[in-house]
Amino acid sequence: MPAQPDRAPAFDDAASARGSALPSDRRRVIRLAAYGLIRRGDAVLLCRISPGYPGTGLWTLPGGGLDFGEEPTAGAIREVAEETGLLARITGEPQILSNSGTWPRDPQVAFHQVRFVYPMEVVGGTLRNELDESTDLAAWIEPDEIDSLPLADVVSLVLGRPVTDRA
Repeated sequence: MPAQPDRAPAFDDAASARGSALPSDRRRVIRLAAYGLIRRGDAVLLCRISPGYPGTGLWTLPGGGLDFGEEPTAGAIREVAEETGLLARITGEPQILSNSGTWPRDPQVAFHQVRFVYPMEVVGGTLRNELDESTDLAAWIEPDEIDSLPLADVVSLVLGRPVTDRA
């Protein structure tokens, strides 16, 4: 699938704090996404964003945009399998993250993203890297390694790390 500019946007925090205070003459884009937060001991499963996609090189949770009409739970399970080769099941309620603002790649676009982050556990499969898609590496990352990696904001927010990038 070719790179899609609305896959991993950055956000303007000031606009997010104002809610829907963006000018109504801008094109508005809403993105729904679902992710899995999967731990193995103290390690967390992360994926690196592939070259050619917004956020190239950032480490993110396995997950991504929902297909039209797809339930967030089904999307999270599908995305984990696609990006890591692992079969996972949801073990609890999601953390819901909502961001809005101006899309930095096109200031005429008002953007709102709602992300469902589900706690999950692995129930099968074999860890592997996704090929020719939005991520190119999947790995179990230990706590002492996390702060040395460039993290997507979804990881920073969920793991309570400082947000350094808004992708």
